[in-house]
This record gives sequence, structure tokens and C-alpha cells, in this order.
Amino acid sequence: MRIKIASLILILAMTVSLVSCSKNLGPETIPSTTLPPETVPTETTEPTATEATETEPLGPEPTSVPVVSKMPIKKYGMLYVNNGQLTTKNKTPVVLRGMSSDIISECQGFFGTETVKTLAEDWGVEVLRIAVPADSVEESYVKNSEKYFKQTCDIIDLCIKQGIYVIVNWHPSKDGNPLANQKKAIEFFTRIAGVYTDSQNVIYEISNEPNGTRTVKSKNKTKKVNVDWDNTVKPYADAVVKAIRAIDNNNIIIIGTSDYSRDIDKAAKNPVKGTGICYSVHFNAYTDGEELRNKIADAQSKGICVIATEWKTTDSSGVSAPHAENTAKWLDFLDEHKISWCNSYIGGNNSTTSNALIFGGERYTLEDIFAGHWPKGLLSESGLIVRNRLLAAQGTEQPEVEAKPEELPNEFPDDYPDDEGDSGDIPEGDNEDKPEE
Repeated sequence: MRIKIASLILILAMTVSLVSCSKNLGPETIPSTTLPPETVPTETTEPTATEATETEPLGPEPTSVPVVSKMPIKKYGMLYVNNGQLTTKNKTPVVLRGMSSDIISECQGFFGTETVKTLAEDWGVEVLRIAVPADSVEESYVKNSEKYFKQTCDIIDLCIKQGIYVIVNWHPSKDGNPLANQKKAIEFFTRIAGVYTDSQNVIYEISNEPNGTRTVKSKNKTKKVNVDWDNTVKPYADAVVKAIRAIDNNNIIIIGTSDYSRDIDKAAKNPVKGTGICYSVHFNAYTDGEELRNKIADAQSKGICVIATEWKTTDSSGVSAPHAENTAKWLDFLDEHKISWCNSYIGGNNSTTSNALIFGGERYTLEDIFAGHWPKGLLSESGLIVRNRLLAAQGTEQPEVEAKPEELPNEFPDDYPDDEGDSGDIPEGDNEDKPEE
């Protein structure tokens, strides 16, 4: 009797294991549950279990679920700037927290309905920053204006439908001098403003990380000068702000500062004239600290509205390990000073450690990623840190649900004998296996 029961348990365990695995395998890869007629299992031919690798699916995983239902646009409405602070119409301070895309030329297919919905409802994102490629060598607005204008509008429309704010970022990657493509920038933002002037969701970010040098003529000679605030970035900003305000008098405009959007102190000394103006600051939690935070606090004290439109949990390359402790210090500082922020980044086609999702692995396909409601295993360490912080600001979190494969019952009926002795009567018909009295 014990032999039959043991055999029954073994067969049942093998069957359950195969059923569980079959959820992740095609029918052609599922092993047969019967042996060939003439095969006799031996110690050398008995199949052994294959150890799971890091890239193998470990069974069905629970995905994230919607935990945030209130739309930020219904909560705050039109945004304003009052005394260096982003506010509602009645001057209540507003702190928007969200994510920045990678350059959208690197995110083809990613920012669809499910991605935006997941960010808003599962992650608690209140603002999504779209990095529009301005002057990339191959793919950019300068090279293909209609393609990237349409892609930008498509993502804006998804954000509006979802009820979150959207920062439209002019994102040069070839030339750090914003004057180099000023005419194209004015064209782009004039078109965006023409379409979305009546939308309270849209925020314009007209320059991303001005940096490097530019060539100027002096006395019939050319020379290189630094891309600075007073002589380069501010004249550019004056022109683009004027073009936007000719169409849209209300929506917020964010201006990047020189030295990779770190010269917030210089902008505070010589600000751009107008209403609804903020200035972006960028930082890397692994390497930036008190010095930059002091510059931000000082600029705020002078009445400058600051928004951290791009920051990483890592170093500037995005490939170092995330620094959780420094990230917490930075986010606590931003909360204290009521500064809105977007973490960089989500999307793209690479797995740098600053990317919130793990792209390029074998465990998840692009279809899994594009489907949204991402399982915990698809989040990078940086992504998990940021998602948890976003949800904490909403007063919620993702429920911790572990995938549970089908299992054998851990208790058997009382009428089965155990290894220590009989725990009940042996069913009739099994008398031949009774132990001798």
C-alpha cells in the first residue's frame, strides 16, 4: 500500500509540475508524460530537473494594478507661478512628480495607451516629460519634422486623456548651443502652442542642458566662447518665450540653464521676463550633493521657480549603481522646497541602470513591456526606488502579491497511513498490502 501511495504522489507531483511549466512553453516543447513502451527507467536515464537561470521565466508573475484613480488635472487645473512656486489658481503650492522619457526616437512603440495608463494609475505619475529629439544626426525634428511633430502630439493626447500633465522638452543631443537651431525650436513650439493653447495639461520646456561652446565672429575673426546664460541661453529663451506667448498666454514655460541646466544661480540673477516662467535643474544623485542643493535653495529665495525636469539615481552616465541614500536625500529636499520633478528615464532600447525598466533581457519580450502593468521583475533597481517614492507621495503602494504555482496538498486524508504507522483504517481492496500482524 505504501508503495502505491508513494507512486501516486510522485506521478501527481510530476503532472502538476508539467502543468505549471506548460503555461510558459509552447506545445512543441512540453515533454511527454508517458514513457516509450520498451523504455525502462534506470538511474542513468532518469530525467533530472533543469535549474532555472536568471533569464528563464520562473512561472507566471503578478503584474502591477491600478491604485491611483484621481486625475491630477482635476485636482490642480491650470498651473501658475507665484513667488517662485508652482501653484494652483488660488495659490495653493503644487508639486508634480513623474517620469521623463528617453529621447522618443529611441522609444518607438513604447509610449502607447497602456504605458501612459500604467504610469498614471499603477505608478502614480502626475507628469510625463517627452524628450523630443531636436538635432540628432539621423532621427530628429530638424531632419524629419512631420514625423516627430506627430509622435509628440500622439503622446500629448494620451496624457490629456489620462488626466496627467505633460512636459514637451526640446532635446538637442548634437549641439549644446540652443542658438544653433533657434528657428526650428520656434517653429516647433509655435506649432505645439497652436494645437494645445487651450489645454491645461501642456508645459513647454524649451531647452535641454545648454552646454559646450559656440563660434562667434569678432573683428573679422572667429573664436570659440562658452555657452553661457547671459549671452547665449537667455537671448534664445527670450525669443522662444515671445513666440509661445504670442499664441499661448497661460501654460507654464520651463527654461534650461547653462552648464547642463546647473546654472540656476545665474538665471536667478538675470531672469527672463514674463509670467508662468520656471527654470530647470538637472542632477545625478550618485555624484551631486549639497553644493547644487544650496544653489537651488538660494535661487528659490530670489523668487525663481525651479523644476527638476531630469534627474538620475545614478551618475551622469546612467550606468553606475543607483545610490538609494543620496536619492532619498535629494527627494526629501525637493519635497521640503515644494519642487516638482521627473526621474530620468523610462523607455529607450537599452538597459542602463538609470532606465526604470529592464530592456534587452531574454525573460521579457517587447510585447510584455508594451503591454504595461509591469511585473516587479521587469523593474530595474532604480525603477523600483522611484516607483515606490511616486506611490508613497500618493499615499499608496503596489500590493505585494507573490505568484503561487499549483502545489500538492500539504495534508492527506486521515485514512492514509503515514510513515510512522497506521493513522486510520486501510481501504478495502488493499488487504494484500496489509502489514503482517
